[in-house]
Amino acid sequence: MSGPALLIAEDNTGLRESLLLEFTERGYAAHAVADARKVETELEKRPPDFAIVDLKLGTANGLDIVKQILAVSPTARIVVLTGYASLSTAVEAIKLGAVDYLEKPVNIDRLERSMWGARRDTDITEDRISLARHEREYIEYVLQQCNGNITRAAKWLGIHRQSLQRKLRKYTPR
Repeated sequence: MSGPALLIAEDNTGLRESLLLEFTERGYAAHAVADARKVETELEKRPPDFAIVDLKLGTANGLDIVKQILAVSPTARIVVLTGYASLSTAVEAIKLGAVDYLEKPVNIDRLERSMWGARRDTDITEDRISLARHEREYIEYVLQQCNGNITRAAKWLGIHRQSLQRKLRKYTPR
């Protein structure tokens, strides 16, 4: 296929196959990997023009894959996908060179617009974030600043360590 090269790094089989099928039908020369170790092999075959990278690819960090892709293809337009979005990882992804950071599930048309750099053309209600999500993201930021030390983070936040642990349990998926 002669379309733009697209690398899809996603460990969820259903999503990976859907993205591969959808973007192949849209004219992309799409290739998909389920494992971070296979990314290097795909990069050697054909440096991508675009990439869709899962933030957590198995046990690997998708941000490391972003760096790896940009080392081989500095002009690649990368969109990071995640099931557990946070402000700190979004900022990190953009700083590393990703063009967008989207939370799953994602609309295919929205994903393609992001790859090409198009901004949202929807109304503002899509951008509203709940107070609970703001709290969770701020707690994650503080924990990151404290290198995961819950006692230091609790002092920073001005709450008891046990209260912070309860909040963290509330935000942790089961």
